[in-house]
Formats: sequence, C-alpha cells, structure tokens
Amino acid sequence: MSDDQTPDEATVADDPEILVEDASVDESTGPKEWWDDPRLPWRHKPNRSDIACYTGIAMLGVWALVMLPLRPLLLANPPLSAVINGGRTSVVATGAWIEVKGGPIALYWAAVTLSIIKFDWVYWWAGNLWGGAILETFTGRSKMSKRRAEIVLKFTHRYETLAVIATYLPLPLPMALIYAAVGASGMRLRKFLIIDIITAAVTQAGYLAIGWWIGEPAVRIVRIYADYSLYVTIGILVVMFATWWWRRSRTKRTA
Repeated sequence: MSDDQTPDEATVADDPEILVEDASVDESTGPKEWWDDPRLPWRHKPNRSDIACYTGIAMLGVWALVMLPLRPLLLANPPLSAVINGGRTSVVATGAWIEVKGGPIALYWAAVTLSIIKFDWVYWWAGNLWGGAILETFTGRSKMSKRRAEIVLKFTHRYETLAVIATYLPLPLPMALIYAAVGASGMRLRKFLIIDIITAAVTQAGYLAIGWWIGEPAVRIVRIYADYSLYVTIGILVVMFATWWWRRSRTKRTA
C-alpha cells in the first residue's frame, strides 16, 4: 500500500478476485437484449416458434379491434356474420334466417362451428410454449392479476376437459386464459381439438335450433339490435380512445 492509497483502495488493488467480481457486476448492469423483458412470455432468447406464436397473438388482437365496429354491420346479414365470427347472437339469428328464408342448415352448422374455433389452437400453442408465463402476459403483473392467473391454472390442471367445455357456456369466462392454461398443463393438441370441436358443434347446433324455433321475431330483433349497437360500439371506441389518451398524457406528466 502506497502513502497515497486508502486502506480500502489498497485492498482492492492487491486482490485480483475483487477486480474480477467488480467487472462482472458492471457487465450485469449493462444494456439488456430486446427480448429480456419481464412483460414478454418467454424466459430465453426467442426462437422461430416463439416469434410466430407471439405474432399470431398480436394479430388476433388486431382482428378483435377491427371486428368490434364491424359486428353490428355484419348482423344485417346473419349468415355472413355467423360464418365470420361464430358469435352466439349471429348464430341464433342465422337459425331464424334459415327458418324464414331456407338454406342448407348442415352447411351453416359446419361453417359456424369452424368459425368459432378457428383461433383457439393459437392460445393452446402459447400455453404449450411458455407455460404459466403467458397467463401473466395476458392478465398483467399486478397482485390481483397474478392471483386470477393462478386460479385459472389450478382449475385447468385439475379439470382440463371440463375447463374447455365450460368456455362454451353463456358465462363470462376468460377463454384465452383457459386455452393457454390447458396448453401449459400438458394437454395434447389432438385431445384439445377433439374436445373443442365436439363442444363447439353441440353448442352451435343448440343456438341454431333456438333461432329456428323463434323464427321471424328473432330476425326482427336482430335487425333492431344491429341498428342501435352500431352507435353503442362507436361510443365504446370513443371511450377506449379517450382512456388511452388520458393515461398517456398522465404518464408523460409524471415522467
């Protein structure tokens, strides 16, 4: 130790292990890779499957936003609406449409069944790829969101078949979370698709039958609903945009 050095500086200079340790700390605090983000579902450098699946989920989000203002317009033509989105309202309206105007009911049944399940495998794939991490990506990282994801994961691990079937009941269940959770639980894709297709076929047949039984009154109700729901949808979009703009402005002010 020289006269100009403090005891701490001399210790560091004389011990090369401390210098190596300090260097490793500096490296660890360096800039992270773009994919090393806790908000993303993977915990490693993403491969092609990761990128493809994440891109698919992003496209489903865009699809949902595009369809939001189009649903009321599509309801003016119930069969077209049912074939595109497979929603319960449009399927019931299609059953009534067939009862009034006729048409190949078996073909419509097959079309609305395939329509409602067309994207389900993407969520299963996400769960199969990333496990429970994708649930946090869907729900957020708050304590309440994590608790919700844990409940869904535990339920699907114990009742995976029942969980898939339950998504077709007229209940506010998180379909994407459940499908991702059964993928994370280890359910094979073949089993998932079999359960999904059979359940969808049975429930869609039921909604078509309800529309067929109601007949012309259902067609009139759907037309009235389509007329007014367009304005409701526009109002929802305005509120969504205003909320996003307010949060963005608030974030800038607090930054």
